[in-house]
Amino acid sequence: MRVLAVLAMLAPGCAVGAPLYTAAQAAAGAGFYAADCAGCHGADLRGVSGPPLVGAAFAARGDGYTVGEVFNEVWEATPAGAPDSLSPGVYVDVMAYLLARNGYGAGDFPMTFAGASKSNVAFYSRVK
Repeated sequence: MRVLAVLAMLAPGCAVGAPLYTAAQAAAGAGFYAADCAGCHGADLRGVSGPPLVGAAFAARGDGYTVGEVFNEVWEATPAGAPDSLSPGVYVDVMAYLLARNGYGAGDFPMTFAGASKSNVAFYSRVK
């Protein structure tokens, strides 16, 4: 049963509500976000000098983003002035935090760097 759940999370066209990360990853991501991202994106993720990372201004349902596209943008473009300077695990944990803050529930299986970068799961914010 657990193997099927993992395969379902990685499959193209996977249901939007499938758990993609663990609560521990999101909790770690909250700390990394506060230290490395909040200065530009705000403690509330609503944006300061950087764009918002929550709500329809970030990712509306009709935008057609995937988790992989959002993850790769975060990895390749942040932090400002030093993209791709954090460890792969930090990027994964920050993505878990972004998923949590945008209304995606945690699951039992941890997100991996490879899984996040290739994910075809639809990404849109469920937060107003």
